[in-house]
Amino acid sequence: MNSGTGGGGGRAGAAEPSGSGSPGEDGFAPSALGTREHWDAVYERELQTFQEYGDTGEIWFGEESMDRLIRWMQNRKIPLDASVLDIGTGNGVFLVELAKFGFSNITGIDYSPSAIQLSGSIIEKEGLSNIKLKIVT
Repeated sequence: MNSGTGGGGGRAGAAEPSGSGSPGEDGFAPSALGTREHWDAVYERELQTFQEYGDTGEIWFGEESMDRLIRWMQNRKIPLDASVLDIGTGNGVFLVELAKFGFSNITGIDYSPSAIQLSGSIIEKEGLSNIKLKIVT
């Protein structure tokens, strides 16, 4: 991830041009990734792809990250009935993995209604019923 502190010859803390706007007071240029509109569009496309082809979409942080987190929870002896909240659940793939591992009190929240609809469809396809989903704006 680019921290915006340019590597060659720039002054420390100066934002690099991004083509998406001028840097704000904090030195960072605005990004579409920070907007609800962007994520609504992403998950509307992923929902349509899932409905048409059954493709669950991206694992945004990778399968290894999910496995690492589940191993961490296991090593810390987190009880399988502990409350687990997935903030920004997206397609809910991590929720599915937690449920398959045995966690029973899991909730996914997202501000994109399409993300919640997609995750609900994937959870239903997987035959899981112990996962709660909520749109939080």
